[in-house]
Amino acid sequence: MGVAHAATRNCPVVGSEPVILPQNTTQRIFYSMGARLCLISKIRGDQAIPVARSYESNGWYPTAGGVDQQVRIIKQLASRNRADIYLPPIDEGESYQLTSHDHSERSVPLSGRDLASRFLEQATFGPIADEINYFLDGNSEVNALSFPLWVKDQINNQEPTSHRDTFRKNTATQINKNYRPGLKLHPCKENSIWRNYAIGAMDRFEYIELSGEGPYTISIHGQARTTIDTIELEDGNQLTSGSFQVCKHTQARLNGKLELKVAGNCQKVLGGNPRIYFPSSDEPALVIDLPVENKNDFTPLNNIIGEPGDFFQNAIELTNQLCDAISEGDFSQVFVNFTNGEWLVNDSRLTVKNNTLDNPLSDGGGKAVLKSGVAQCSNVPKTFFNSKSCKVSNELSACGTYQFQESGSFVLDSNAVLDLYDITKKYVYAIAGLRPDVSPCVRGVISRWELIDDALCENDLDYRTNLRLKQKIQSSSNTNSFLKDVNVKGGCDIPNTTPDPTVLDDGVKIKIDDGECWQHVHKDHLSVYDMTYWTKIDTHPGNKVAADQGKPNPIKKFAKSGEAFLVYPDWHPMSRWEDHKNMFAKIGLLGDNVAFKDLPSYMRLESVAEHFGIIGTSPSGEGVLVCGSPNEVANDLSLGRELSYSLAKNENDKDTSQLTRQKKQVWATIVLKAKDQLRQKLAWALSQILALTPRQIDSVYETEPYLSFYDIFVRNAFGSYLDILREVSYSPMMSEMLTFLQSKSTAYVWETEGSHVFADENYAREIMQLFSVGTHLLNMDGTPKLDPETNLQIETYSNAEIESLARAWTGFDRQRMRGNIEDYYGINRLDPMKIIADWRDLFPKINLYSGYIGDGVELCSDHHQQEFLKKDAKYRLLGSSTSPEMQKEFAFDQEQSSTIQLVLDATSSMLYNELCSPVDEECTFPAEVTILNDLICTSAECNIDSVRIVKVGQMFYEYMRRPCVNLLFYNNAKTMHSQQNNAMCGDPRMRHASEACCNENLIASRKCQYLGERMTYDDATVRCQEYQQSLCTPNRVDTSSSDECHQDSEDYYWTTEPCRLNIKIDGEGKVAVVHLPDGQYNVPSHVQQQDTLNFFRVTWPNNGDSFPSPSNNCGGGACEIIDDQCLCGTLEQESRLFAKGKHVNRVSVQDLLEKFLHIGAKDPASFGPDVYLPPITLANGVLVHMKNETNPGYNTETVFEVSYHGETRFFRNMKSSVNILSTSGGVTPWSFRNPPHFMSLSRPETRDAFYETEEVLKHYAHHPNTAPFVAVRLIQRFGISNPSPPYVEAVANAFTNGIYKWSNNNDESDSAITIGSSKYGNLAATSAAILLHSEARSPLLELDPSFGSLKEPIVKVIGFMRSMEYASSSETSSSRQIVPLRGVMDKIGQMAHDIPSVFSFFLSEYSPSGPITSSSLVSPEAMVYTAPNVIGLLNGLFSLVKWGLSDCEYGFGPDKDGTRRCHRYSEGVWTKSWGRTTFESSVVDPSDSHAVIDELATLLTAGRLSQERKDIIASAYAAKSSSSDVTAGLRLAQQLILTCPEFHSTNLVHLSGEERIVPDFSAKSKESETADVVDDVSSDNYKAVIYLLLHGGCDSFSLLVPHSQCSNDMYEQYASIRGELALNQTDLLIIDDHSSSQICTKFGLHPEVSSLRDLYTAGDALFFANAGHTYKDFANKYERPSKDSMHSFAHNLQRTRVQRVDPFEEVLGTGVLGRMADVASRRHDYFVHSFSIQDSAVALQNTLGYSKKQVTVASNGEVKPFNPRPSTPDMWNIIQGLNGAAIADSTSGLFGEEWSSTLLQSVKENDDLRDALANSHTTITFPDTDIGGRFEVLSRLIQSHGDRGVDRDVFSIVQGGYDTHSNNMDSIAVRFRELNAALKAFSEEMVEQSLWDQVVLVSASDFGRTLTPNSKHGTDHAWGGNYFAVGGSLNGTRILGEYPHDLTANGPLNIGRGRLIPTTSWDSIWHGVAEWFIDDDDTTESDLDAVLPNRNEFAHELLYKEDLFELL
Repeated sequence: MGVAHAATRNCPVVGSEPVILPQNTTQRIFYSMGARLCLISKIRGDQAIPVARSYESNGWYPTAGGVDQQVRIIKQLASRNRADIYLPPIDEGESYQLTSHDHSERSVPLSGRDLASRFLEQATFGPIADEINYFLDGNSEVNALSFPLWVKDQINNQEPTSHRDTFRKNTATQINKNYRPGLKLHPCKENSIWRNYAIGAMDRFEYIELSGEGPYTISIHGQARTTIDTIELEDGNQLTSGSFQVCKHTQARLNGKLELKVAGNCQKVLGGNPRIYFPSSDEPALVIDLPVENKNDFTPLNNIIGEPGDFFQNAIELTNQLCDAISEGDFSQVFVNFTNGEWLVNDSRLTVKNNTLDNPLSDGGGKAVLKSGVAQCSNVPKTFFNSKSCKVSNELSACGTYQFQESGSFVLDSNAVLDLYDITKKYVYAIAGLRPDVSPCVRGVISRWELIDDALCENDLDYRTNLRLKQKIQSSSNTNSFLKDVNVKGGCDIPNTTPDPTVLDDGVKIKIDDGECWQHVHKDHLSVYDMTYWTKIDTHPGNKVAADQGKPNPIKKFAKSGEAFLVYPDWHPMSRWEDHKNMFAKIGLLGDNVAFKDLPSYMRLESVAEHFGIIGTSPSGEGVLVCGSPNEVANDLSLGRELSYSLAKNENDKDTSQLTRQKKQVWATIVLKAKDQLRQKLAWALSQILALTPRQIDSVYETEPYLSFYDIFVRNAFGSYLDILREVSYSPMMSEMLTFLQSKSTAYVWETEGSHVFADENYAREIMQLFSVGTHLLNMDGTPKLDPETNLQIETYSNAEIESLARAWTGFDRQRMRGNIEDYYGINRLDPMKIIADWRDLFPKINLYSGYIGDGVELCSDHHQQEFLKKDAKYRLLGSSTSPEMQKEFAFDQEQSSTIQLVLDATSSMLYNELCSPVDEECTFPAEVTILNDLICTSAECNIDSVRIVKVGQMFYEYMRRPCVNLLFYNNAKTMHSQQNNAMCGDPRMRHASEACCNENLIASRKCQYLGERMTYDDATVRCQEYQQSLCTPNRVDTSSSDECHQDSEDYYWTTEPCRLNIKIDGEGKVAVVHLPDGQYNVPSHVQQQDTLNFFRVTWPNNGDSFPSPSNNCGGGACEIIDDQCLCGTLEQESRLFAKGKHVNRVSVQDLLEKFLHIGAKDPASFGPDVYLPPITLANGVLVHMKNETNPGYNTETVFEVSYHGETRFFRNMKSSVNILSTSGGVTPWSFRNPPHFMSLSRPETRDAFYETEEVLKHYAHHPNTAPFVAVRLIQRFGISNPSPPYVEAVANAFTNGIYKWSNNNDESDSAITIGSSKYGNLAATSAAILLHSEARSPLLELDPSFGSLKEPIVKVIGFMRSMEYASSSETSSSRQIVPLRGVMDKIGQMAHDIPSVFSFFLSEYSPSGPITSSSLVSPEAMVYTAPNVIGLLNGLFSLVKWGLSDCEYGFGPDKDGTRRCHRYSEGVWTKSWGRTTFESSVVDPSDSHAVIDELATLLTAGRLSQERKDIIASAYAAKSSSSDVTAGLRLAQQLILTCPEFHSTNLVHLSGEERIVPDFSAKSKESETADVVDDVSSDNYKAVIYLLLHGGCDSFSLLVPHSQCSNDMYEQYASIRGELALNQTDLLIIDDHSSSQICTKFGLHPEVSSLRDLYTAGDALFFANAGHTYKDFANKYERPSKDSMHSFAHNLQRTRVQRVDPFEEVLGTGVLGRMADVASRRHDYFVHSFSIQDSAVALQNTLGYSKKQVTVASNGEVKPFNPRPSTPDMWNIIQGLNGAAIADSTSGLFGEEWSSTLLQSVKENDDLRDALANSHTTITFPDTDIGGRFEVLSRLIQSHGDRGVDRDVFSIVQGGYDTHSNNMDSIAVRFRELNAALKAFSEEMVEQSLWDQVVLVSASDFGRTLTPNSKHGTDHAWGGNYFAVGGSLNGTRILGEYPHDLTANGPLNIGRGRLIPTTSWDSIWHGVAEWFIDDDDTTESDLDAVLPNRNEFAHELLYKEDLFELL
């Protein structure tokens, strides 16, 4: 810690000289006292970098930058107001200084209004003058109490403004028929809409017919719309007759623009859209004649541009006799004719209904279904979200959520067979080719006969045998039209017949009297089976042969090629069929009607039922449960017609462009106008943390799903963060974006498809990295925890945790589509998802503490007897439905008397009374019931141990067993059987199977008390004894009983046979459980020894390094080696955990939970009184419950009670271990902790999948990292980019404790204002802490240059509109509701519902090059402060000031009148405006310019605007204003403030009066001393390096593939591990490797990169094999640490690292090309430009002042002019003055400085770049794709190098779309195809420019991808990948680096799932490129060290320029 300084220092006097502090010392310094700020700063040149601060008597703490620079507070001595501060060593020339500051340094004193504005700026979307008054007292000073009171009022009293609600209310969708969401409103109904013009919105693109001779009739589809005298076109021609298409830009309003396509061109019709009129002689058919007085009943509505008069709403229901005659047809032909001659036509609108949580549709929308036959049932699926508010409907029209129709059936024809395969992925076939082997005449044999086409139909049977068989066939009752099963009961036992009928020949034929011919076939002929069993590698001998030969699986290939029949080969013995057919589930007989309920249970899927029409609704309304959805309100047609539903695809309004903008406009409207500003601001912040990008959702035109998702944040803004995580995780939108939708388990896909795949890892990674715990462990104050050995940050998780937890996100699927919601794609993207239990992974998942998900959850085996009657038992109402929702049984027929139900006794059952919940003796049937006290059983309840469904009157309830887990391994396992001959192990303590009671003949019968009953082994034994029978291993189960206990043939029953639990162990120590029942049975594949692929991680001793493995001969022979795995026996052992209380006391609660207490317990109170003694309280707060026994003590039944995060949890004092047994049965030294799991291995239930998901979410939410992680990100969104550790800790504590206390003196007194719920994760408390903490409120901190932030671009736009009082253009009371922002994202880089990726708009850790980076600070918002965005932002704001919200001069609004003629209008003319700012200064004398500017400064800069800037702006205001019109001056003043750093940041910035130096863009303007350098600029000397980033993680092992001539079986390895993702060898583009160093001589390229192949063949391309980011050379996977903070495979981190190529950040904040440019420019005097196309690039970040900062160019090359119509001629000069150089002191804010420098540089570069690009044009035509456009811009920039006068260029170009977690093969093919075409055009263009030899392009990506596929046919994040370089000077046709020699799972580089450790570092590759780029004889080793600081770590493998290039 260096030397301690003995004396205590005081902060110096404000204004005095700084005190210099020595480095590497510990300094004791007093706190700042009073209203003063003390700073310790590190001085580097003229930059002061604050590293520690104390203010307003608060203690010292390091700033965010100080933390990074390792400044530490050794000790706080609060009682003495001082602290010991360690100042670490610093570089030569740097120093530490101590300074003091106070408000006297402000150029403008802070007023009360300024302080209030400052608060509102942070807490809302912008201050408003009237709102500021709330905070002021009578002296216009801020009342400190007003801030917390305002926060509390916002939280408690302001109603949430729902975005979905707003959208639905404002929809007025024009339709001409009914749709699935709802019905059109009848014209005669109240609120129907009418219009007075002829051509409606629905008529665009239709054809009008013009008929008559004048006046003319305009018709559409033969239906008259109006009559008109003439139709004259803009060109002077008149139309007289014919058909003309209505053009797109026709405006649906009276006299609005009407364009018709005439002679192929759209031409304008003079007079526009005509008024409706018909002469009496030519009236249409459906006319409602009304007296003129009734016109008052038709209320005028605004049209689309806010002007009244085009639309009318009928205020009353019409009673005209015509109304009854108007059918449900097209209402667009219904007219109203008033007696004054005015006409209206009905404008049909869609109506949606109120169906909210609290008020669901009483019939679920059934009336609409019955009425229209089109609308769908609106009943919302019951989920965790709405289950408590569902209600029983008694309406006969009620429709329920969809159920299976148990009586439903379908024809099992060949198409159905194929459909079953397509849907279930089971290999279903009709078997053919079987040879009959038993005569049909054998007594008792059932023979099968097939109808064939044979006219002769001959046989050699005698007459009597022939007749007997013919009679039996004719009398058969089979309904099958071509197959009959016949039983000749007495046989054909007719004496003296020849030949002997018992030995008939195969295929005998019988001719029937009607001429039909029937042939005898095998008894199984054309039976349909699920033959998936036969597709496995070891079940059919041909499978392995085919696999070894690389041929298709012989069983699978038929289904895959669309064949429904499996023809049994005639060379196969029939014994093979007979021996195996029992392993196949029989579906039915081809041609029969098959009942859905008779399908195997795994095929009784909703998707199967839906496909075959076996999905229906409840037959009647009685008892149907109806549920609602949040904010599903009805629309209000009186609100106008601005918003529309997108309806069925291809049937909606044909102009869909507005649909894509609606969600953004609704957001803008709400945040601009809503009263609940804090809620909306917090929702906006949360939406950027849990980000949803529309770019990864195939839902372009829909609005409601996005707004419903956004409402998650609005609704829960002051609630629980866990609730947000839950709702987001169940959102179908999120599942689609992050690709876990329909992710399936390894076991399910292997069983159904025979493919070895893994769960999709996408969401498992991002929910941790971005939504909860983050990538590195944090202290509570947000500072990183460091590894004490390496001093590096510690990873929160590794890929092992991601891979494991990904399995918890399997099984999710969308709900069925329903009515009353937006429906464009026919997909329900709105309702929370369901979980399909069969898709769910069943096995244990590790957690983030090296434990398991389920740790701490009570054991199912510990559940009480009759738990269903105990306290806290839960029941969910099913209504009249008998279908359980969370368990697997299917509905039964209530009318069938044989069906066994558990019916509760209404007279005696206590449970009945709880569920009935009577009021006035009538049952109320609550939606959910929790039993509050233990109940006593009555009647049938006493005979059972558990229930599933109970009947209460006519209603049914489902019992929801408490969450519990099973331990995977147990002793005394018993074998469970099913009627399908399946067998597996069962824990006899668990309710896993049913009884099967045997008689003396070992024939079993079922004795269930209700359908689906299951019980423990002991209970099954007792049950059988009650019936004088016994449990046994039966020969068979009698299924003839009528009690239906045997309904499900897959259900298991107990046997008396033992069962062994073994494990398989792979080379990584992962295990898979194996069940070995006694006897020959079909063991399910997920626990079968040969088949199981379900390996999971366990906790082996010695940090997981000690376990039996093939590498140690399976523990020296202790276990058996099978297929490179170890097969071992197991023995479970239970023991106590703690022997004494003192051992528990030594451990913190956090460590107890993470490391020791793993097995949950029941609440001791649940055992009843006196079972447990009163608890003992330990010193750490843990309560100990001991059993009340003779010698009480610590044993395995001792229970620990722990309070954590506000929850009470119970744990058993027990550990369960699994000991490994040797082959001889002995105990070996190896063991691991027995892992818990939620899902049953025998019968997975949705309930348990839900419980497991809930536990995973709680694990994330309650992780110690989550509170500081969320705190930092929320603080950043509230305007402080670098919060201090104490601030973060205060917010994190509020999050954790769920409460925040505010008091004026920051004490905990009783007078403190308390905010929050006292529940963990409460966001009300969190937001209060963010806003009310002293760091947020103290204006003193604005004197710290590291404090504050740049503002978000869209928040600035909305803030300006709010502060300047934006209002609609219409002055009527019914003004336009919706704010029509348009194109904002493209202009400024940020807009709601336009988030570019899951990482939101910017990275929280982003830091721009320059002072912010060198200060170790971050500025996330700076990431979007590119030149196009900066100019777009100011242009848009200027336009808003001058012309209102319009499209004028790059404004933020749409074109209002279709003319785009803004140049006609001077500023202040609002003709083109949709709305405008209406602010009028409250200053009495508007000529008092300083007063006006002061007022604006308060509203727009919260009073930060410096006096120097105020003076400049006031002067401009005065000069522009006139006595008659001050508005021009006001507009100019507003614009000038909009350019100031105080508006764009929350900083103070003091002008020095000097001009800010902006580097010149072009070398031609360099100073004279460099003129000789400029003269040397020529194309011959020019070089360019291009960094091509394949964004997202490219699957580059699909780019470069081993082909042939390999030293081992590389292609076979590749094909095996890639599975379904493997490219066919014959499809690959073959290339030869000329490097002679690779494993193969021939490689293959992806078939879509032919141009890359051509470049390679021509010698202009190289490949780099297995390259990736790494900080050292790992020889193999055993050298890499299991948790490696450098290689987390997170997009943002790895993408940054591959661009930095500086793993230890030795050159802070720079990229590899930026450093290359720095060296070339600073050390070799080259003039270097740096360009990023569209997005700012980390690779180009440089050291400020060394070379030019990167310039960002739009991807289309468009360079828009800045401020094209300035309000005053010298406006740019004024702006430059406002952004001049700052005073070089320690109080000018770094973020304001960043704005000013960025602005001036952007404008200067913008003008120069426009000039340069204006003269550059490509010769080659580039493809019309995004990447094609970027390459074209790149080519133009390269061409302009001469005009720019540069020697060198570095470029960054990005192609997105490589994050292929799903549909990898299709996606990668599209990306490669587009890239290939772009590369081809680029290379050809460079040849045309004669520059091909002077450019080199190097491709890179975030990381490689897994070689193994996931269940979404995608890949997941990996490491090493294959990349390429192209350029004319390359020494190509070679593959450099080292292609992996072993791709298998056991390969030395494979760290799991085909994640390969790179063998080629990026340092190696860029080393040679840097040498070539600099290309100077003076290049030194230090030059290369500067470019690649870590290169010496790879000295042995560095590539030099001669390795890469052909050198002259």
